[in-house]
Amino acid sequence: MIGQELEKYSFEYLIKKALDNVPDDIDKRQGSIIYDAIAPACYQLADIYMELKGVLLKSFITTTYGEYLDNKVIEQGLQRYKATYAKKKCIFTFKENTSKNIPLGSMFSTINEETPLLYKAVEKLSESEYVLKCESIGTIGNGYIGDLLPVTHLQNIESAKITSLIEAARDEETDEELRNRFLLEVNQKPFGGNVAQYDKELRLLDGVGEVQVYPTWNGGGTVKCSIVDTEYNPVSSDVIDKVKSEIDPKGIEGNGLGIAPIGHVVTITTPSVVEVNIEAKIQLLTGYIIDQLRDSINKSIEEYLKTLKKQWGISDDFNRYELTVYRSQITMAILRIIGVANVTDVKINGLDKDLILNENAEIQELPHLNEVKLI
Repeated sequence: MIGQELEKYSFEYLIKKALDNVPDDIDKRQGSIIYDAIAPACYQLADIYMELKGVLLKSFITTTYGEYLDNKVIEQGLQRYKATYAKKKCIFTFKENTSKNIPLGSMFSTINEETPLLYKAVEKLSESEYVLKCESIGTIGNGYIGDLLPVTHLQNIESAKITSLIEAARDEETDEELRNRFLLEVNQKPFGGNVAQYDKELRLLDGVGEVQVYPTWNGGGTVKCSIVDTEYNPVSSDVIDKVKSEIDPKGIEGNGLGIAPIGHVVTITTPSVVEVNIEAKIQLLTGYIIDQLRDSINKSIEEYLKTLKKQWGISDDFNRYELTVYRSQITMAILRIIGVANVTDVKINGLDKDLILNENAEIQELPHLNEVKLI
């Protein structure tokens, strides 16, 4: 409303108001002496009002952005999540009669990639297992699984292969994500071991993206926290153990020696994956064939499922979670592709109904696209 009020102060509005105060027996037409004398000041005032509107909008959480948003959320003690680096587990095989060791800091490169990624050895786990850290920041380092090529000259290496993701990287938090987190912080005050506090503290830990919190799931004082990584996929057992030690260390549960309050016995888990198989009949526009559109359709459906997974950790006012794969949204995802004229007979896992995933204290589930059959 205030922004709209400032918006009316255009040049045309200001010069009209100024000229209204000039006697009518004086020439006020455009090009007249009085008009030309007043116009520059009105132009300048119009610019100032526009700048004032910008300053005003930057002061509200719903309309601010960038560094101004960063300064706004500091009022609630929040900071934008910065991008992090992916950590992977790599298994090495060594040549016979050579040292079973590689120097920390050794560099390795991915192969068969359009843009090769570099990984650095940062920690030794066992004789043949090392932790490698991606040199490229953000989620780009999460995906690669496979063979590596040594960049550092190492004569004792026979092969090097990344086998799993230890700690998923995150991209820098977007304005929209930070804004939503701020509003959640304001509306649900974290305090004294309530659900909001568990949600907040777990999201601050490396490798954790979204959280579901189930209080008193196995009696008074018990809490179950289900977590996914920053790309909304189940986490590894290593991440579960790490988070458990931060929240409520094993062997000494309930003593308040972690983040959890005294008396809280916390279970850390991760959701199971539900394979999603799609069948659909599609009608194409003239000049298109199914094989030409197959990859684009798969990507569009995957984008829809990723959008769903982003909502996995959002509960209602009674701390209930739900996630449903809708046939109508699958249809929309396919229709979004240029070349598709119509979609019918959509089935999910062989059934012509929506797929309702289990989201409760006993079972938590995430969808994963397995196969798309197009007829």
